[in-house]
Amino acid sequence: MTPAQEAEVLMTYDRHMLEATGHIHEDYERIRESASTSLERVQLWARLIDESGVVEKVEAWARAERKSNAGRKPHMSFRTVLVLYMMHIDAGDNRYNAVARTLFAQMTPETRAYLGVPSLRGTKRVWYQRYRRSLNRVLALCEPWTVDRKRKATAEEYQKALASYSEERRTRMDELINDVIRATVRRLPADIRATYKGNVALDATLIEVIGRPNPGKKHNDRDRWNVDAMSGRYSREGTHEGVGHEADKAGWEAETVVTVANKPGAPDTFPVLTTGMTVHQPGRTRHGGRIAMWYHSREFTRDERHLLMTDMLYPGLTVENFQLPIAKMGFRTVWDVRETNEKDKASRGSVDDAIEVDGCLYLKWMPVDLINATIDFRRKDSDPKKIDEDTYNARLKARTPYRVMGKGRPEEDGSFRFYYPTIDTVKHAYVDHATGRELKRVVLKQKTLTVSPDVPEHLPIIKQLQMFELRSDDWLKWYGMRNRVEENNYWLKHDGFSDLGNPAKRRARGYAYQALTAGIAAAVSNMRRIVSFIANAAAAAIGETAPRNRRHYDDDGNPLQHL
Repeated sequence: MTPAQEAEVLMTYDRHMLEATGHIHEDYERIRESASTSLERVQLWARLIDESGVVEKVEAWARAERKSNAGRKPHMSFRTVLVLYMMHIDAGDNRYNAVARTLFAQMTPETRAYLGVPSLRGTKRVWYQRYRRSLNRVLALCEPWTVDRKRKATAEEYQKALASYSEERRTRMDELINDVIRATVRRLPADIRATYKGNVALDATLIEVIGRPNPGKKHNDRDRWNVDAMSGRYSREGTHEGVGHEADKAGWEAETVVTVANKPGAPDTFPVLTTGMTVHQPGRTRHGGRIAMWYHSREFTRDERHLLMTDMLYPGLTVENFQLPIAKMGFRTVWDVRETNEKDKASRGSVDDAIEVDGCLYLKWMPVDLINATIDFRRKDSDPKKIDEDTYNARLKARTPYRVMGKGRPEEDGSFRFYYPTIDTVKHAYVDHATGRELKRVVLKQKTLTVSPDVPEHLPIIKQLQMFELRSDDWLKWYGMRNRVEENNYWLKHDGFSDLGNPAKRRARGYAYQALTAGIAAAVSNMRRIVSFIANAAAAAIGETAPRNRRHYDDDGNPLQHL
């Protein structure tokens, strides 16, 4: 690399860092290593809160619920509380005690004035209560259930809490956390954002809370076992809703949408960022995936939506709640098919001259052994009809000539367009399944077909449709990118990152507190990954593991232009 080329890379590096953080990398690193209460470091997060617009929303919600101007006046504004919340999650300890220590003994005069924290006397305990009351003003606006969080609820109190549910307040929390997340996504430098091809992964992960898990949903008539009365039981199996196993954990579940690379095998083509999130009780996934995807789609236009990778949980959801809304957004899916049983049929629907098998459309005359390949492979070992893996893979590959191919992304009404393959009775067998006879002549009704949600018989097909043939090379490559969302969950939970996996640091109770913590942690994590992506791209262009500081300075210490 010539000096001129290197200078161009470094100038791009500086430009990207300025767009993302407002600082060149050297200054940004210095600020990140400074005290968490330094003015410049606090401003990193305050600017994000300001850009998100959440302060204005919270103030509007408070005005809507305020019955009078009576009562104790808050010591801290909504903005102050949210900035303190975010800066302490970034610092690794968001417990009330840590925030109280900051307010009591670690604030600089400049930071105190910038945040609007009053210069009042008081012990650390006094500041603890001032912060707690100020934060509770935010949480109360976004807490869906009314229940005492100081003790375990009785069965009667729990029933009253269920009846008090407010969808409006639940939606407020979704709005709050996704607005902050969106503010970080908008920090992506414009030319990096322009390279995005629209691929995402979706998954749900446990947000564990301290204590014994509550009784399952079938036991709403029992006293609660956890002080966080509305939290649920989490199980790693099935839908993640625990039913009483001793390994079940208490907590909530966050469904997250993350961006993934533009193509398989090229992780450096786009950063992994959380772009949509919602929090609910474990296993209550009926609407969560759709909500998280909807918030993602508020930031990314229809032309920026392509493939969605998920596990086998999501194809099992009700088509009106998930698959159809996702199709209307413009996404094609890549997922595994759920475990089959003896009552399952290989095809879940037909349209014109096509049938659905394992999420793809094929000619209805495809041989029966190819249609039943997945069911035969998943039979019990004692079943004589079970086939081995080599036979299974061979049958899957033999389906390809019969495949009815999709034409682009779904329409805005959720319909899919397809075109039929070329008929070749010399190379391939076509079977009339009513008689079992092989056909010597096959005539298609037409060259194309449409699967429409307006036709009730088509909905079971839309429920299963996916982009690639099951276990094909393309399917394996793209489905493997689902690991990006699990990697994202690791970053959120690991103590070296946001430490969301440590329930001891989230002892406060209630949905609102846990959801706000998860959302702000995702935003903090996003910023770290944006900076890492920018730095890694510069290092790779120069041919180093990390870009060294090659900047020159004038006699007054001001940075000079790269040469």
